[in-house]
Amino acid sequence: MPIFFHDIVLPRDPIGFSIWLQEHYLEHAQFVRVFQARTPPLFIPDYNFALWEDSKPVISAWLESHQAAHQGLRTYTGVGGIDLADVDLSKEDQWFTWMDTHADEHSLIRGALGIS
Repeated sequence: MPIFFHDIVLPRDPIGFSIWLQEHYLEHAQFVRVFQARTPPLFIPDYNFALWEDSKPVISAWLESHQAAHQGLRTYTGVGGIDLADVDLSKEDQWFTWMDTHADEHSLIRGALGIS
């Protein structure tokens, strides 16, 4: 069952972003469980994507670990995607492009895993 309902959030919306972070983390945890339940189990990076701080080092580390997790998901699902770490989220146009692209990728991963 999908749990990432609020997969798009506006910039400078701390409450909406908090909801986005939590649901996003829970969906990644769901992906990890799906792969670990397979025989043999498949392991993808499992990071706590709900941890966030508005500082360049934390955002950069978050984006890099998130990209690594998506790369693992892409390997096992065949879903393609962009480099999710190559973004400046402080720029509104890049924020919206990233959010849309990221939401599309999560939708494709859910489809590949049969999560509906």
